[in-house]
Amino acid sequence: TAVAVVGAVRADAPLEIATVPHLDGHAPRGAVSPDGRRVALLAPDVAIGGRAFASLLTLDLETGELRRLAEALDPLQQPRWMPDSRAVLVTRYTRTEPGAPAVAVVRVTLGGGETVLETHAGAVMVAPLGFDADGRLLAVRLDATGSTLTRAGEPLRWLSPYVTRDWALSPDAARLAFVETNTATARGVRYLPRVVMVEPGATVSTASASPSAFTRQALGAAWPPSGESPRFGREPSAPSGDGVSAQAAGGFDVPLGYSRDGSALAVVHWSGAGFDEPGAPRFAILSATGRQPLDGFTRFFGWSAR
Repeated sequence: TAVAVVGAVRADAPLEIATVPHLDGHAPRGAVSPDGRRVALLAPDVAIGGRAFASLLTLDLETGELRRLAEALDPLQQPRWMPDSRAVLVTRYTRTEPGAPAVAVVRVTLGGGETVLETHAGAVMVAPLGFDADGRLLAVRLDATGSTLTRAGEPLRWLSPYVTRDWALSPDAARLAFVETNTATARGVRYLPRVVMVEPGATVSTASASPSAFTRQALGAAWPPSGESPRFGREPSAPSGDGVSAQAAGGFDVPLGYSRDGSALAVVHWSGAGFDEPGAPRFAILSATGRQPLDGFTRFFGWSAR
């Protein structure tokens, strides 16, 4: 997979930074560091017993240098940078001392040193989200009870009896937007947008004041840097003020992330009529100058000022 930098508002030719090797049929996942200098990549590179495992790599966006920091990781997770850009958070399946399955959150420094920050016994998945104002790690834990928001490894508030996805913390880490994979509706699986306060006490709500917002499907969530309401990727049949409006004819947009100044939003545009028949994906940048298609790309890693 080639990693490239593309201008947000000008149709300049993409600048290829490096080529990342990986297993066929398994694309890397990645995230740009807060200082914009590196990309943390989870590249699936080993298959054991039919199961893929990934290595954690860092890519220097100035020099193109690739460094391997850790191995034998779940390839389906999203790496998360520490705020100082000096380490990356990943998760690793492990076992407790009695032998029960668990998920460990591991901090990996740019030198390759590993420190286990917390261990979640019985979890199927743990997704680190970021840090609160006091520097405590916020994460979502998926287990037999559904989805739970944790802080410093301890349960903070129960989010849903179902699997959740597309989690996004507000810029001040006071609110969490996510999508609930609700399986209890008469119409089958529904992807329902939710926004909660991080601190316990407030009830689950949607980002829209519309009474029907709970039943409108959405995928993806992105917060503007201003901290205003998050944007969800709504189905075209149910437009809403907190959704991303498709500017092209037909289809729908799913938000991926705002630029650091909030002037542009990366999306993946699907050509189909809805989630059941999504059609073909196409990446694009939305800004005041219009829509800039990004043809030929399959992953969005983040924003970096250059």
